[in-house]
Amino acid sequence: MTNLELKKLKESFFSTGYIEAAVRPEIAQSWQRCRQKSLNYQLPFHDCSLREVPVTKDMAFLRDYILHGVVNSLYEYLKTYQAALFYAYDDGVIFSQRGSEEMLRQLNAMNIGIGTCIKEECLGTTAASLTLKPNQEACVVGDEHYLDIFAPFASYCFYSEDFNGRSYTLVFLPRESLTKHFIAYFRLFHSARKATLGVYRKNLELTMKNELFEQLMHNKHEAFLFLDSFGKVIYFNQIFATWFKVSLDESKNINCLEIIPELDRALTCLETGHRIMFEEIFLRKAPEQKQFLRMDVTPITQDDLITGLSIKLSDSGNVRQTVNKIANSQAYYTFENIIGESSAIRQVKERAVNIAKSRSSVIITGESGTGKELFAQAIHNKSIRRDNPFVALNCAAIPSELIASELFGHVEGAFTGARKGGSMGKFEYAHQGTLFLDEIGELPMYAQTMLLRVLEERTVTRIGSNITTPVDVRLICATNRDLRKMVNEGAFRLDLYYRINVIHLHLPPLRDRVTDIPLMLDYFIDYFNEVLDKNVQQVSPKALSYLVRCAWPGNLREFRNAVECAVNNVEGTTLKLEDLPGDIFDQLDSDEVGKAKQFTNSETDFWKEERKKILSTLIKYNGNKSQVAEELNVSRSTLYKKIREYKLD
Repeated sequence: MTNLELKKLKESFFSTGYIEAAVRPEIAQSWQRCRQKSLNYQLPFHDCSLREVPVTKDMAFLRDYILHGVVNSLYEYLKTYQAALFYAYDDGVIFSQRGSEEMLRQLNAMNIGIGTCIKEECLGTTAASLTLKPNQEACVVGDEHYLDIFAPFASYCFYSEDFNGRSYTLVFLPRESLTKHFIAYFRLFHSARKATLGVYRKNLELTMKNELFEQLMHNKHEAFLFLDSFGKVIYFNQIFATWFKVSLDESKNINCLEIIPELDRALTCLETGHRIMFEEIFLRKAPEQKQFLRMDVTPITQDDLITGLSIKLSDSGNVRQTVNKIANSQAYYTFENIIGESSAIRQVKERAVNIAKSRSSVIITGESGTGKELFAQAIHNKSIRRDNPFVALNCAAIPSELIASELFGHVEGAFTGARKGGSMGKFEYAHQGTLFLDEIGELPMYAQTMLLRVLEERTVTRIGSNITTPVDVRLICATNRDLRKMVNEGAFRLDLYYRINVIHLHLPPLRDRVTDIPLMLDYFIDYFNEVLDKNVQQVSPKALSYLVRCAWPGNLREFRNAVECAVNNVEGTTLKLEDLPGDIFDQLDSDEVGKAKQFTNSETDFWKEERKKILSTLIKYNGNKSQVAEELNVSRSTLYKKIREYKLD
């Protein structure tokens, strides 16, 4: 098709909207879109046909040139062809320009430069508007451009996608400069650019992996050993060298069993291809306190062949911290979480704070539900061991035949069903921390004997082993039973009783700290308001009087459950008597019910007086809440709450 013929076809399109089949379909579609968007146009003319251009021998030299200087060689090549190159983001906005200074000045004068959008709705039909898919290229020459300002030019665009995202490479050059060699060059450029970016990415990943490798190698708690497919040493870190007193230079290419005979099980992974995860292993050549280690073995494969092994040996200290975090064996409660201002609870809190920094054993007694573990955690968090493990074990929850294994650990094969590789006991997990034994009175006699030995010698021997491991543990025990009576009955060892009963804390039942009930009621209502999405603002006098009069044989646990039930039942903002669970009324006989009613009446009178006093004090200090709270000897938060309850705000 001649220039004149193309020009006539284009003029016909602008006058009639009809496009002849001789126009490339992608150009025709773009023209129609531009016309619908009412873009301005003029009609210069040029002939163009884009064909597939193979890479010839004459172009072969360019490949090596590009690979050695991909970007710089491109920019020099652009100057030769009087071309300008623009890089644009996926949104079409140009962010960089390079190439012939003369061409750049000419295009910049037409507002084609950094910040310009190259999308079709802005520049009309160009090579950029025809590259719709990643890794696609297009050319538009002369009057194939919709806007007449581009008639003197040819445009070439490549839409690329890599790990940096998608971007356009758009080139404008004189239309007569668009040759087969130019297109072939750019195809080579994009191939080389892709390869260069791939190499860069691989090098970046390798650098990061090396950095991670170096960090692992300098880990202070884990020994790393790398073996080839024959079980011979390739590399190990400094911790491994220190633990087993070997040097890398002397150990390379040596069978690992000559260094650590017990690794024969690890070598089975070369045959099976299976991983060994977190399995305990006893290594005699390791330091005395690190002979029980956890082993992870990972086969290294390439092209479906096992080429070696990565072996990680973790010391018990690191394992303890990891396992305790996974098992949530941590102390969360502090003395600030213990609610109560009664003299009974204040005295026991003060004593507990005083003895927290001691290393002596503590026994906490009290009825079920009085908060024995809460106190144990608070003591731990106040002690110098607070950054170390807090491990809890309920002696009543473990079968009597397994309790010793739980406490002291076992080695592989110690008994039927023993864990493969053995297992650490709670004493080892709690090393340098606190071990809390709840329901100590349920401990069977044989386990009491073993416990006494551990406490006296401060070492633990796993069941089935003769290896002793030093442990530094503070023991806190709890029970709701009378241990002295059990001693007299022969159910508890007298010597163990004296060993654990160095410091004795007795927690008062809830019925002996009635004045704390309103405080705890406020706390639990606020808590369950948030958890249950409720809006309880107050408690009716009758409901409060019943709560205060209840015996609460289940203590705090029962009280908490009763409040949770009541908040669930509440309709509105007031917790009423009928919202409380029915079984708590069974705790009141007819006389107590009468007293509760009398208590309700007297309490109502008290609240009337309290409201009057707060109101008069507010008037006295012109509404200054700080001065009012100081005179009434209450906290500001309490004052604000009472002001809301009495509707004085």
